Amino acid sequence: MTALTLNRPVGQRFAAADYRARQKAVREEMARRGLHRLFVTSPANLLYLTGYEAIWYPNRLPVGLIIDRDRPETLLFDWSRHAGYVRTRVFADKAVLFDYGNAIDVVLETVTGAPETFGIEWSSANPAAPVMTELAHRLERAGFTVVSGDWIVDSVRLYKSDAELDCVRNAATIADAAMTELWSRLRPGMSELEVSALLGFLLAERGSEPPAMPVLVNSGPTAWMDIHGFPSTRRLEAGDVVNIDCCASVGRYHANLGRSFVLGASSTSARHIIAQGGGSLDVFRRLARLNDDPAPAMAAADAFARGQVPTENVWWIGGYALGISLPPNWVGHTYLANDGMEKCALKPGYVSNFENVFVDETEGFEAGCIDTLIMTSNGVEVLSKLPRQLLDVEI
Repeated sequence: MTALTLNRPVGQRFAAADYRARQKAVREEMARRGLHRLFVTSPANLLYLTGYEAIWYPNRLPVGLIIDRDRPETLLFDWSRHAGYVRTRVFADKAVLFDYGNAIDVVLETVTGAPETFGIEWSSANPAAPVMTELAHRLERAGFTVVSGDWIVDSVRLYKSDAELDCVRNAATIADAAMTELWSRLRPGMSELEVSALLGFLLAERGSEPPAMPVLVNSGPTAWMDIHGFPSTRRLEAGDVVNIDCCASVGRYHANLGRSFVLGASSTSARHIIAQGGGSLDVFRRLARLNDDPAPAMAAADAFARGQVPTENVWWIGGYALGISLPPNWVGHTYLANDGMEKCALKPGYVSNFENVFVDETEGFEAGCIDTLIMTSNGVEVLSKLPRQLLDVEI
């Protein structure tokens, strides 16, 4: 076991006071839920609380941060090979390093004091579930009461500060610019893979970090059922409806943008469907109320779309929280329908996408519009300036 005294981090996007405020808010939420300590292992939550981010996390090791509700100091556990990074890049008070084979023993040796209620993030993408299960069993044998610590940090970071919203707005500007450039460069003969790679390049060229998911591209007669499929080697053809869904990322804060294009002259019904059903976003904006449950406004928006478009053409009308995102996805844990285990309110700083996704099995298309929204004291702000319609590509 190696203990490190950490230097002042360099190159972090947010000030030390921001990280301290976030950690304090989590301790307050822990107290509200009756937890004494919380082991944070979610990569996105580690980034939020300490600035820690990596392209890969060793899934056999419980890399994480312990927060004690009664003490302001934070304790980070990490791999010994990350010593240089931890010492200079992470905002924590102390770090303890471990290796394969001794990690759980090191955590147990470090976690001392009277038995308390100990929260663990069971739903974290890292580490592997057996690692945390074994740690939990060992903590219980040591006298701790182990409970779920899921979504405690997530609930705190739902509502963004002005500095965080600056990142989101910058990401949205990048996404608009990249999608606009792609609009001028789409052509028959390009493969879906090439379109995805080109938009990824255009995003990066304008300052986006790699997003948490690759750029999604769907085209051709199977697009209606390939909504979450990877881009393929299929080559675009004249008359195709091409649906594209991407995120730009600044400081790991994502802005989601989706638009559909048609390559040249086409009688596709996608144009009418988007024009009619896409007004659901306007309904949501009109009915959404500051500090209220978003579900009634979302239900009205969904009902509007289904009143304008045949039900069989509506794949989904809805949205989910956006914020700090790392692979494998950018999807947050609360939805505008408020139908999950954790609820949200439209407080200032709440960031969500809003999706109008339509399909037609007969024509074989997926089409629609995806936008990023911010709840402000003046109502819902829509970040994209691109038209919410089927976009024509001259060929």
